[in-house]
Amino acid sequence: MFSSDILEATVTIIPLWDSVAYITMKAVILDGEWDPRPEYECSETEADTHKSNNGSQTWKHPALHIENREKPTPESDEVLVKVRYTGVCGSDISMTHADGDRYMHYSAYVNLPNVIGHEFSGEVVETGEDVQSFSKGDLVTSEVTSYCGRCHMCRNGFNGHCENFEQLGFTIPGAFAEYVAVPEILLWDVSPLEKAYKSKDDILKAAATIEPTTITYNGLFGRAEGIRPGDYYAFHGVGPIGLTGMNVARAAGAGAVIAFEPSDERRDLARELGFEYVFNPVETDPTQAVAQVTDGMGVDVHVETAGAVAQTYPAIDETLAETANVVHISNAGEPASVDLRQYQANAAQVYGAEGHTGDRIFTGVIRLMAAGKLDNLPLVTSIFDLEEADTAIEQASKRVDGKVLIEV
Repeated sequence: MFSSDILEATVTIIPLWDSVAYITMKAVILDGEWDPRPEYECSETEADTHKSNNGSQTWKHPALHIENREKPTPESDEVLVKVRYTGVCGSDISMTHADGDRYMHYSAYVNLPNVIGHEFSGEVVETGEDVQSFSKGDLVTSEVTSYCGRCHMCRNGFNGHCENFEQLGFTIPGAFAEYVAVPEILLWDVSPLEKAYKSKDDILKAAATIEPTTITYNGLFGRAEGIRPGDYYAFHGVGPIGLTGMNVARAAGAGAVIAFEPSDERRDLARELGFEYVFNPVETDPTQAVAQVTDGMGVDVHVETAGAVAQTYPAIDETLAETANVVHISNAGEPASVDLRQYQANAAQVYGAEGHTGDRIFTGVIRLMAAGKLDNLPLVTSIFDLEEADTAIEQASKRVDGKVLIEV
């Protein structure tokens, strides 16, 4: 815990010199030292703004602390959300852990200091004057990438690749805090979950798992093509993204869902969720396991969520069904060796999938949850208080849990 940094008051009124007062909130801040590696070529924008395209090349000595900072006031197009639950993502682990040279592990966009956290649920408490779709009391979750709508990429429908993007919890303040201000265009109403969950707490707990679920949903139904009910799936890596993806595959009518995961705890959790074909790839040859489950037909949909591409792709190459789809979701730390001749022979294809912006992705996940076809509550295995955010991240880094949540 941040025992030396925690302030006792949850909400404090601090007088300013002009006798005006403002309200503070608790927030978990990630800070670091801007020190680009000598071999890394910073762009002019990176050098000026410190919004890095690759945190592992620029930000050194990442460190968490908790502080009382001013509660956000929503802009005209923003909504102020009182946070209830925030999930710990693999990116939060990567941003807070460092390599031998003390550079953070996270290899994508980040700007510090910043409030991290992006998988969250909460309740609307205030809206900007131009907000039309939300009102006080609405229960919500959010997308991550804020897009401008004006650049070339946005105007061509690629909002997730906006040239002027910001990312909640990465480059702008996120949800490891009591309140977060979110652009209206990123918010989603989760009130339909009332059909599936009896209590407000369960609704908000489930809603905090929507964002990670959309990652695989986007890969399967936003990026890949031709996936059908009855397809055989194999998930390589059964962490939170893999587990939520397995739930999506089952809800979408999978003929069988096969899981490969070396962690005993996560294999046990997958079985508790009702998945029958769960294997340790270290002890069981994936090729033999797939042949047994599919009667030698192979896997129609491979999903790489492990990042251990040196181990996963040889098994994927050997178990491709005809016209198989391979959906790559993990942030691998090394390049994968792929047997292109095998893909050619099987008329198979690989789809890179990142993010979840637009394309009815959130709508689809929320509808599946509301219909009772996708229940992520059993995935939640650990819950920590906001003041224990560092402990929560360390717990998640052990890679034995389903989903670790922070309760605000």
